[in-house]
Amino acid sequence: MKIVRLLMLLVGLACGKELYAESCKVALVQAHLKWGDVSANLDAFDARINQCADCDMIILPELFTVGCEMKGTGNKPVAFQSKDEVASLFPKVLKQMQVWASRSGALVVGSTIYKEDEKYYNRLLAVFPDGNYQHYDKHNCFKKGAYSPGNAQLILTWKGHRIATYICYDLRFADWSRNEGQYDTALYIANWPESRRNDWLALLKERAIENKACIIGVNCSGTDPFGKRYAGDSMLVAPDGEVRAQGTPYADEVLKVVLE
Repeated sequence: MKIVRLLMLLVGLACGKELYAESCKVALVQAHLKWGDVSANLDAFDARINQCADCDMIILPELFTVGCEMKGTGNKPVAFQSKDEVASLFPKVLKQMQVWASRSGALVVGSTIYKEDEKYYNRLLAVFPDGNYQHYDKHNCFKKGAYSPGNAQLILTWKGHRIATYICYDLRFADWSRNEGQYDTALYIANWPESRRNDWLALLKERAIENKACIIGVNCSGTDPFGKRYAGDSMLVAPDGEVRAQGTPYADEVLKVVLE
């Protein structure tokens, strides 16, 4: 069997692509976020990373450091770190993700706020165990002006798997996710509210079927300080649209799945 796999790899390399991918165990970290508090979230995720010691890839929700941008309503004060404050902590977040990747030996993926040239970006970081990283800036931004859109896609390779990375609202834009043979798996990290839960469940399956690829969705769960609920519904969907694994709704948990 090892000889067959080696021959497949050599043939793939000769053709300019890798035909053999290793089995890859992926941790989908469906978490209750500490809204607006970077330090508290980093501490909480540090403990969750310890549950992923046997995994090759660890996926965190969108803006795992702070949750979606929050504003006070009515007479409730704003007690959250500003976008500027969160963006200023970008080096700290990156360093912590590098520690997690090195400690676990896994590729660690999650997003936080990044600022450059007076523009804010919802930046996904894919951090490898050796400390190197790649990034993707969310292209389809839900709130006009809250974040600037990125223009470049990111398709990375890990354990022989070609993985496209997207963030939340990107899920609604089929053309942006269009697969023309570039990837095997598409990953969507999100802060997707319960009020649009049916869309999340349907669109993950649609993206899988139309792109003939596995889809991983990782969403936060729980309730934010203003009462908005997040069901989680983190899952792995097969290319035929079948849900292979799904997290417990509303739970704070680590769901482990395998990419073959």
